[in-house]
Amino acid sequence: MREERRAAKEAEKEAKKSYTSVKSQLRDRDHELSEKTADARRRREAAKDVVRYIGYNRMYQDGICEVEEGLFSSTIAFDDTSYHSVRDEQQKAMFSALTRLYDQFGADTLVQMSVINTPLLKEDVGHRQFFDPSRQSCEAAMHDAQVFNDILNDKVREGVSNIRRNRYLTYSVSADTAEEAARQLARIETESSRILNSIGSKPHLMNGTQRLSVLHSLLNPYRPFIFDYQRDISSVRMQTTKDCIAPGQIDFKPDGVYNDCFKLDNGIYGQVLVMKKFGSELSDRALADIVDLPIPMEVTWFVQPMDKSKAINYVRTRSAWIDKEIIEEQRSAVNKGYDFSILPQELKYSKEETEDVLDNLQNKNQRLYVFTGLIYTYAESKEQLDTQAMRIISMARQNSIEVDTYEYRQRRGLNSILPLGHNHVEISRMFTTAQVAILVPFATQELDDAGGNYYGQNKHSRNLVLCNRKKLTSPMGFVCGKTGAGKGMFVKTEMTATIFSNPTDEIYVIDRAGEYTGIAERYGGSVFHFGVGTGTYLNPFDTVSVEHMSRNEQIAFKIDAMLAQAAASAAESDEPFTQIDQSIITRCVNIAFQSAAERGDGKPPLLQDFYDTLRKQPEKQAREDIALRYERFIQPPMDFFNHQSNVDFKSRIVDFNLKDLPDSMLVFALINICEAVRNRMYFNAKRNVRTWLYVEEMQSMFAYPTVLNYFSRFSNEGRKFGLLLTGITQNATAMLNNEAAQNIVLNADFLMLLKQSPLDRMRWVELLNLSEQEEECIDESVEPGDGLLIAGNARVPIRGKFPKGNVLYELFSTNPNDRKKDR
Repeated sequence: MREERRAAKEAEKEAKKSYTSVKSQLRDRDHELSEKTADARRRREAAKDVVRYIGYNRMYQDGICEVEEGLFSSTIAFDDTSYHSVRDEQQKAMFSALTRLYDQFGADTLVQMSVINTPLLKEDVGHRQFFDPSRQSCEAAMHDAQVFNDILNDKVREGVSNIRRNRYLTYSVSADTAEEAARQLARIETESSRILNSIGSKPHLMNGTQRLSVLHSLLNPYRPFIFDYQRDISSVRMQTTKDCIAPGQIDFKPDGVYNDCFKLDNGIYGQVLVMKKFGSELSDRALADIVDLPIPMEVTWFVQPMDKSKAINYVRTRSAWIDKEIIEEQRSAVNKGYDFSILPQELKYSKEETEDVLDNLQNKNQRLYVFTGLIYTYAESKEQLDTQAMRIISMARQNSIEVDTYEYRQRRGLNSILPLGHNHVEISRMFTTAQVAILVPFATQELDDAGGNYYGQNKHSRNLVLCNRKKLTSPMGFVCGKTGAGKGMFVKTEMTATIFSNPTDEIYVIDRAGEYTGIAERYGGSVFHFGVGTGTYLNPFDTVSVEHMSRNEQIAFKIDAMLAQAAASAAESDEPFTQIDQSIITRCVNIAFQSAAERGDGKPPLLQDFYDTLRKQPEKQAREDIALRYERFIQPPMDFFNHQSNVDFKSRIVDFNLKDLPDSMLVFALINICEAVRNRMYFNAKRNVRTWLYVEEMQSMFAYPTVLNYFSRFSNEGRKFGLLLTGITQNATAMLNNEAAQNIVLNADFLMLLKQSPLDRMRWVELLNLSEQEEECIDESVEPGDGLLIAGNARVPIRGKFPKGNVLYELFSTNPNDRKKDR
C-alpha cells in the first residue's frame, strides 16, 4: 500500500514536469510561427526567380490568400467619399468611424490600407469607345456618336483622367487551415463593411481574380490582365496563380548602378519610398494631397495593433527610460555648472510626446499600433521616376511627412507594397488610434460607373464623371438651375448619350419650350406639337399599351389622373376641391367607361363622354361647377384632349412639344401626357425595356396637393416598372414649398444642381445640408454648366463645359449668342 502511494506521487511529479501551461503553449506556438515566417521571408529574399520571390503561397478563388504557412488574408475594396467637402460635423463623424474601423482589429491581426493610382492602359487613353457608331439607327446618329467619342477622349487626356484611384483594406490572421481562417476573416469583413457603409463608402469583398488583377497591375504596369481560374489553373497547365501575374524578371540593380529602385522586364522602373518621420500635427489632407498627384503610385501603410496592457507597459517603460536620460542630462549639467532645468529640445519633446501617448491610452480609450508607411511609384525611364519621386517627397514634406528612399532593400519594399497583408519592412514607429485615423484614405470622390452616361468632368481631378442611373436605388432625378445655368445642355447631353449607348431604351420629353425637337428629329424620333390647328390629339382616357390589365385596374389609374386634373382646375379658379367633388368624379369616370363599352366599337370614352355624364348627375355642383371646369377642354379650338389619340409610340424618341399651349392648360396637359407615358411604361416593362421621361417646368406638377399626390404615386410606381423620371425646373423654391414635395425630392437619388438664385441656393443648403465647398459649386459665380451632382451617396463637383465647333454643341446649345456667332 505504501509502495502504491509512493508510485502515485512519483507519477504525479512526472506529470507536473511534463505539463505545459496554456500560456507557455501559446508562447511556444507564437515563437514557432515567428521562426517559420522569418525563415519564409529569408527564402523569398534569396529567391533566384520571380515566382518564388512574390510574397504569398497561394490565392484561392474566393479571395482568401495564404500569405505564409499559418497566415491568411482577405481584401475589401471600398469607394471614395466626399470627406473633404462635407461639413465639419460630418467629417468628425467619419473620422470617428475610421477610429472604430482600426480599433476593431485584435492584436493578432495585421492591417494594411492601400490607395492605388493606376493609369489606364495606353490603348485606352484617347482611344476609348464610349459609344458604338455601328449600332446606331441612322446615319446622323452614327456620325454624332463618333463625334461624341472624340470629344470624351479629348477630355480623358486632360488632368488625371488617365488615372483610376482605388482603395483597399487588407487584413491577415493566423490560423492552422484556410477553413479556420475563413471564419475569422468573415467576422472582420462583416464589421469592416458595416463601418465603411456608415460613412457612405460602399465596400465589397474581393475574390481571387480581383485580387490577382491588383497584384498584376503593380507588378506589370501598363499590361492587360487576362486570367480565368478554370482555364489557367489546372493540372494540365501545371502553373500557379503566381505564374499568371509574375513579370519575366525583376532587376534590383538596374543598369548595374542604381540601388534605390528596380527594373521590370517591360522596361518600367519602379521605386519604393518609406515614410520615416511625421510632424507633431498631421492634417487630414496629408494623404489626399499626395495621392491627388496625377502620377501612378501606391500609398500603403501597415498597422499592427498592440494589446492594451502591453501597450501601456511599453509606453511606461519608454517614459522611465526618458526619465533616466533626463536625470543623467541634469547631473551632467550640474557637474559642468549649467542650468539643469534646460533640457535638449529633442529629449524634452520625447518626454511630452510619451506623456501624451500614455494619457491617450489610459484616459481616452485609444490603442497603440506599430506603423509602417510606404509609397510605390513607377515610370518608363529613370529620369521620369526621379521626377515623380521628388514630387512625392516634396508634397509629403509640405504635409509634415518625411519620405526617403530605401536603398539596397527594394526587394523587401516591393513585396510589402503588394496588398497581401504582410510587412517585410522593418522601419516602423508607434502611432495611437487618432494618429493612424488621421491618414484619411479618401481624396477626390470620383464617379465612374460601368455603362454610365457622361455628366461632365470632376472639377477637382478633371476625370470624366460617368453615372449609371439604372443602378441607383431610386433613379428618379431633378435638374435645377436658374435661367442660363445650362439645364438644357445638361439634359440634352444625358439624353443623347442614352440614345447612343442604349439602343432599346425609349425616351419621352414633355417639352415646354420646344427646345428638344432638334434631337428627336435628328435621330429619327417623333415630335407631337400641341397647339391650335396642329391636329395633334391625346385622349386622357386612352388605354393603349395597358390592354393586358384588368378593366378595374385601368379605370383606377384614370380616376387618379382625373382627380388630379380636376383639383388643379379648381385651384386655378380659387375654388375648393371637396370630398364630394372627388366622389362625383370617381362615379362619372366609371359611368363613362361603362357607356363606351356599351357602344361596342372598342374605343375608350372621350372627355366629351365624361362631360356629358357630369351634366346628367343629380348633384347641382356636378352639372354646373365641375362640368364647367371641363367645358373649355372640349370646345374648339382648345379641344386637343377631346379626340381619340393620334399620338403613336412607333419611335423610341418622342417629343411632346407644348410650346404653343396656353399656360392655363399646362397642368392638364402634363397629367395627360404622364398618363400616356405610364401606359407605355407598363408595356415596356413586360419587354424589359427602360423608359426615360423628362418633364420641363416640374414645379407646375408640385403646385397643387392633389396633383402632387398623383405625381408621388406615379413616380413610386415608375420605379418598380423601370421608369427613369427627370424633372427640370428653374425655380426650386416653388417646387419645395411644402413637405410632401420635399420628400419626393429627397427620395430621388439623382440631383444636378446648377447655378442657383440666392433664395433657391439657401433652400438647397438647408434641405441637403450642403457644406461651404458644396455651396460654392452652385453660387452665382460658377460658369454655365458647372454645378454639384448628387448621385446616391456621391457628391461630385461638376465642370460641365462642352467644347464648341461641333455638331453636338450646335444641337445642344440654346444660347442666342452662340447662334448669332454661327451665322
